[in-house]
Amino acid sequence: MKKIFLIIFIAIIAITTYGQNTSLVYVDGWVDIRSAGELFEAFPGDSLRAGDSVITGSDSYAELEQKNLSSIFVEPDSIFTIREMEGSSGKETVLSTTVGSVSFKFGKLFGIEPIIATPSMVAGIRGTELTVYAGEDGSTLIAVDSGLVTVESQGVSVDLVKDEGVEVLPGEVPGEKFSLLGREMDFASWNAEKYESLIADPETGLKHMGNQLDGFITEIVILDNLLTELKMEKEYIKKEWQKILDEQGKEQGKAFFNKNVHPLDLKTGPLFLNIRYYSLSSLSFRRFILGGLYLDMKARYIMDVNNNEYQKFLSMYEDVMNSFEESVVPFLDANDI
Repeated sequence: MKKIFLIIFIAIIAITTYGQNTSLVYVDGWVDIRSAGELFEAFPGDSLRAGDSVITGSDSYAELEQKNLSSIFVEPDSIFTIREMEGSSGKETVLSTTVGSVSFKFGKLFGIEPIIATPSMVAGIRGTELTVYAGEDGSTLIAVDSGLVTVESQGVSVDLVKDEGVEVLPGEVPGEKFSLLGREMDFASWNAEKYESLIADPETGLKHMGNQLDGFITEIVILDNLLTELKMEKEYIKKEWQKILDEQGKEQGKAFFNKNVHPLDLKTGPLFLNIRYYSLSSLSFRRFILGGLYLDMKARYIMDVNNNEYQKFLSMYEDVMNSFEESVVPFLDANDI
């Protein structure tokens, strides 16, 4: 099985302490932690913070634990990342499975419902044990062991209960849910089947992937436009503030600032955070999904580079990459790339 060409964003736990209190409790084989662009060997007891990733190889495994006694099991050939974004209830920690298979067993949630997010869907969770499979073609499969999961993609949702599952292809609505009873789930076999289908029709697969990337870009554009409008409004308000300071003094200036300027400052931070979130999501999708398909196609046609089907693929791929370069790269920094 190819190593690590896949992406899935998984699990928003809606309290900041989740991310701050995630630690490695067990490591089998060689496991890496990627932090601030650097790779380090992982050991039990290591703590993770926002932006850190746990990377397992073909013969390694890691188990993580959170303060609320939730457990995360990172299977071989997987990448698990902690990210942050701004949600309806404030800053939220995003537990992201970038590639492979990760299982979750949530402890006491104190009324907070975690959310799973992948490039192809989001899912609300209540008292749940589940496994998320992230295929090399960008697909997601959710298998529920207990509790309730509501999976949503492209505006369509489906509810899953104990012993039910569903697949979500990139850029599409959830498929029909199915029963897990009597069905043995094996990530390696499922992933191989999905990837074989992708390679059999890479142009269609690339089209779906491009649609998924467009979804991330749309979010970035919307947020950036809001940020631009907010900055313009802030500049105007700050001029008014300075005028009040000059004409009415510090006390009136302070009151105006607290009422008009400070609220705008509070709105700016969340927009920056979410632009960052979707930009990194796009980067991971480009690197592990699109990049994986490109490298595979290049290897397959290395002795036949003028093949018509391969040239069609390259043309489509170039269009997708141009969109990424124009719309996402300006929001990334050197450490990201």
